[in-house]
Amino acid sequence: MRGAVIIAAVLSAALLSCSKPENESPAAMVAVTPGAVAQPGFEIATRDFHEALRNDNTDGMMEHVAEDVVMMPPGEGAVRGKTAMREWHGTFLSLYRTKSLKLDNREIFVGNGLAVEISTYAWGLQPVAGGETFIDYGNYMQVWKQQPSGQWLFAREIWNGSVPAQSTPGAS
Repeated sequence: MRGAVIIAAVLSAALLSCSKPENESPAAMVAVTPGAVAQPGFEIATRDFHEALRNDNTDGMMEHVAEDVVMMPPGEGAVRGKTAMREWHGTFLSLYRTKSLKLDNREIFVGNGLAVEISTYAWGLQPVAGGETFIDYGNYMQVWKQQPSGQWLFAREIWNGSVPAQSTPGAS
């Protein structure tokens, strides 16, 4: 129950922080049934973003990231801006390599130039320093913004995971 309240609060804050032009009529967010296609352009952007993440392809991933991105990793302060996110990911890749990434229970809410994706993940990580590959299990919420060109950009993310905070880059 507590988790559902936190997710609702984060979702509300994310949606309220994204303003719309005054001449635009309000539109309700539409939930997309799990397994259904939300919108072709959005689906392509998220597919390419997650495929780049699976392949430790920072440049490919960053093609889908907004300049004002805010990423909230577990146990760390917010990472603000595209440059900071690129640096964070570089530090992450100096510690781990992705061996697998599985996303399940995907829910998508789309409306008015915004899309919210909520899902669970199982992320297989191999320590660069050596050791066994381990699986980090968790949940995430991403907010994507549609640009005037129609392109969808990754704008906000928060996630939790099973790996202790001291195992992640930037954690103290």
